[in-house]
Amino acid sequence: MSQRASLPPSSSHSLSLAGLVGAALLGLGGCGSSGATGSPGATGCAAMASTCVLNQQECVEQGGVASCRACAEGHGVDKGGTCVPLSGTAVTHDFTSFSTGPGEEILGLCQSWTLNNPAELWVTSVELTQDEASHHSNWTFVPDDKFDGPDGVWRCGERKYDQLTAALAGGVLYAQSTQAPHEVQRFPSGAAVRIPPYSRIIGDVHLLNASTRMVTGHARLSIYTLAAADVKVKLTPFHLTFNALDIAPHTLSRHFADCDVGAAYQAATGAPWDLQVYYILPHTHALASRFFVEGRGGAMDRKALIDVRGFNGEAHGRAYDPPIDMTGADGFRFGCEWNNTRDEPIGYGFGDQEMCETLGFGATSRAFESSVNQVEPGGTDGTVQLVTGGCANVLFQWTDRAGGPGPRP
Repeated sequence: MSQRASLPPSSSHSLSLAGLVGAALLGLGGCGSSGATGSPGATGCAAMASTCVLNQQECVEQGGVASCRACAEGHGVDKGGTCVPLSGTAVTHDFTSFSTGPGEEILGLCQSWTLNNPAELWVTSVELTQDEASHHSNWTFVPDDKFDGPDGVWRCGERKYDQLTAALAGGVLYAQSTQAPHEVQRFPSGAAVRIPPYSRIIGDVHLLNASTRMVTGHARLSIYTLAAADVKVKLTPFHLTFNALDIAPHTLSRHFADCDVGAAYQAATGAPWDLQVYYILPHTHALASRFFVEGRGGAMDRKALIDVRGFNGEAHGRAYDPPIDMTGADGFRFGCEWNNTRDEPIGYGFGDQEMCETLGFGATSRAFESSVNQVEPGGTDGTVQLVTGGCANVLFQWTDRAGGPGPRP
């Protein structure tokens, strides 16, 4: 069935553990290539391979010309830059077809897939393939008696769906890079997200047709699971987000914040922060020229976890093998840069507004949401206007959920 854009928007699409939990899942989306290259003087794939990997693509050479090539379905690029088959057992679902006209945007809809899984699932990779002009989508899982109703497409507001409630009732599965047609969230070997028995996967729908023609297509979601005996690390989600953006007209600007998650963790648990970072997905919109996350304090101070420059609509989730050890660190510095050539300021939002946030997965006992809710001028760096703010850190005990009741008469 085709669901048209005439269905009215109903609720905000952004993600969060608190917004995943809002934007916690992320208004996350696509950033562009980082500009990373190979060794000085290198040519061909020796020069391009690292940039291809940042776009989840492999480098190929034909006739002496190097180019980046997307991996086929069922494959993801490894850190060496080669497309390899995804490990695990694949479970795949095709969602409803949508049609959107030129310039149309769809918000406020959700779509669900009830798994009917009698046993827990350990998800080591998620693969999304879409040709429906999906601008971004956030995916949670919940017990199958939550947000109950027929699978397919439904208005999120009719079932009172929001991402925070869903994340806390079940968990966070995946967030799509902005406009990415094919993306793989692939964790290092033995790392996985646990989906409880009898769960339902729910994704919000955010379509944006920036073309001049009608677009009709659909999304296909695959989860790749491991046997419980093969799981070495159980992953917990975290989210960093600028809820307050104030991007002045006709300026180069950098919004950044220092998030002291380590102190919040110590206060909550009485133990040192023990986060091991396994995966990060950045999200901005097309006007952003840079997204970055750095360590703050300890051995990780000012060390880059991810630094993505430009925007190209490709997948930019990054896995870390070995994981990044945040032990002894105070937290993160994260932010985005923009060149606002417009006559008016830009704030946080959809359409022609911007976002700056990241969804991550790590090994720790607490999920967390770090949000910047107020900003102020932070001086200048040459011609770049600096804007900064403090982080509000909310931590959530992350324990195994029981799951749903299963099939009912």
